[in-house]
Amino acid sequence: MLFKVERDVFLKAAELFVKCLEKQNVEYIFGVPGEENIALVDALNQSSIKFIVCRHETGAALIAGMMGKLTGKPGVCLSTLGPGATNMVTGVACATLDRMPLVAITAQTDLTMQHKSSHQYLNLIELYRPISKWNTSIHDGSVIPEVVAKAFTLATSNLPGAIHIELPNNIASTLVQGQPLQNQLNSQKVMASDQALHDVAMAINEAKFPLILIGNNAIGEEVSSDIITFIEKLQSPFTETFMAKGVVPENHSLHLQTIGLPEGDFVNQAFYRADLVITIGYDPIEYGPQKWNTLLAPIIHVDVKEPEIDHFYPVKASLIGDLSANLQCLTVQIQQRNGIDPFYRNIKETITNDRLINTTSDTYPLSPQRIIQEIQAVLSNNDILLSDVGAHKLWIGRQYEASQPNTCIISNGLASMGIALPGAIGAKLACPDKKVIAVCGDGAFVMSVAEFATAVQLKLPIVVIIWRDGRYGMIEWEQENKLGHSSNIEFDNPDFVALAKSYGAKGYKVTQATELSGILQQALLEKGPVLIECPVDYEENFRLSERLKNSH
Repeated sequence: MLFKVERDVFLKAAELFVKCLEKQNVEYIFGVPGEENIALVDALNQSSIKFIVCRHETGAALIAGMMGKLTGKPGVCLSTLGPGATNMVTGVACATLDRMPLVAITAQTDLTMQHKSSHQYLNLIELYRPISKWNTSIHDGSVIPEVVAKAFTLATSNLPGAIHIELPNNIASTLVQGQPLQNQLNSQKVMASDQALHDVAMAINEAKFPLILIGNNAIGEEVSSDIITFIEKLQSPFTETFMAKGVVPENHSLHLQTIGLPEGDFVNQAFYRADLVITIGYDPIEYGPQKWNTLLAPIIHVDVKEPEIDHFYPVKASLIGDLSANLQCLTVQIQQRNGIDPFYRNIKETITNDRLINTTSDTYPLSPQRIIQEIQAVLSNNDILLSDVGAHKLWIGRQYEASQPNTCIISNGLASMGIALPGAIGAKLACPDKKVIAVCGDGAFVMSVAEFATAVQLKLPIVVIIWRDGRYGMIEWEQENKLGHSSNIEFDNPDFVALAKSYGAKGYKVTQATELSGILQQALLEKGPVLIECPVDYEENFRLSERLKNSH
């Protein structure tokens, strides 16, 4: 990594910080102003960077993280010290575990106050250490150009994630000399060795029933075509994790089903047949190998990083480095195959038939399958669907067909409830020409409802569909499966239509299944955010569990 240094000037540290952010082509900063960050907020008044006032620091970080994910450039969020910084923790942790590039800036009390008990003072460096790739406190304003350049470089390198920078109050106002540094990344691709390629190709050519598992580290669009070429030459069926949906179009003839149900799905049966599992960009943080490799099939690990040591992940050979470059070389060395194994074909047929169940049902409350079918019908291949965390996430993971990367976004690293609404704000700002729909459970939506005011303030045309059942549906599903009963999962809801109107937005309630299509079409024509309340029949959860149980 090289840095280009420009002529020094004399200015406040906060102003230098903002100039460094401008050098990184930052367009937005999301945050909440506070006493100890006023110097930085004030400096933004003279900047091209737009400061978006959010209603909660968690939401600010989730918006910024989603922008980072969809633009490939780190999103930026800002909080004050103490409670502002603790509020932002969940969003920062989400960025790190969901592999979204983010630079999180927190204020801090004066350096002269940190050796003793001080108002709102917490050791934020220690607090943020386990949830960030790198973090630092600026004790001398002259180092700001180096810190910012390093932060933006690390946020996107290898596995993307969050970087934390602490700017103490007294440092922000000091006068310093300096100019922004432009980080220049070395674009040379890291390739696996010839021997590694030979070993992997030999293992694949010897396998009779290979199976491919695609993970979140392969989400970049530039990798998709190379994965498709590899799959089609090998004629191997494939599956993907929730966060890898769309890397290869799910209507591809060799696609089985997205994997991710906690208790397993029909696709898990394919792993019982496999004598070799080829993982491409697989990240165990999503769906650990103990859930899909109980028979300890040997693994070919193709990724940007070394594999985790795991009893259920016995690596036979690996290719570490640039995914596209390594896959291109590997594809040349593997043998062309023809036709899919009948066992896999039968699983594919079972999955296809099961996916059609209740997709046209007129029952009310609506089946999850019908709701997803209607959403699929109003979105084009490059529009964006975001799922919050709850039972609806599992249904979207298995039912919604994504055709392109980053068009069906499911948080499955930290998997924090409340991500979809702020995520939709970030998605619409990053991709203004795309339709954006967020699906939330009624429990998850209320956790981030404050940011609906932010969406209204920005006049963003996003659609939020609330699946209402008045309970934590996924927990109920888990309790019934494991305990045979459920408890402590019910809650009351507000009038969501009235809530939308109180914010100055449109609200709709689905009162019969046949209304949903028209409501969705109308909602997508609105010039601002829209809430749709849609009652859901989560008895389908238990019907699915019964079908899966009977299939074994």
